Amino acid sequence: MKNYDLSASCNTIEKNSSFVGNFNSESDFRIDGSFEGNIETKGKVVIGKNGNIDGTIVCTSADIEGKFKGTIHVDDLLSIRSSGEVHGDIVMSKLIVESGAIFNAKSSMKNDASSSASLKKITNFNDPREKTA
Repeated sequence: MKNYDLSASCNTIEKNSSFVGNFNSESDFRIDGSFEGNIETKGKVVIGKNGNIDGTIVCTSADIEGKFKGTIHVDDLLSIRSSGEVHGDIVMSKLIVESGAIFNAKSSMKNDASSSASLKKITNFNDPREKTA
């Protein structure tokens, strides 16, 4: 039996295929068909132009070209392409929405403790400052 590198593998639901249920994986997942249920993966979720998901997704990153309805939690980047449609609740760290995409969702950005360390807090507004404009 050969040893396969999980980082190079991708699970796929092809066009004109449908799946109902729960899906858990360590690797990427691409949907070009129809999926109803829950997806949890440590990889990337891609919804192709013909893809349609109704349910919950928990993943590291996501790229949406098709239709999504439900709840999605993305640890890093959520990218919604111009042909994408998103309806529901979204939690992510970074968001890209291309022109033409339909984004009808309640969204919130995850707090990243490491990013707040680089911000400088201004506490005293009474100190004299130079006016620039």
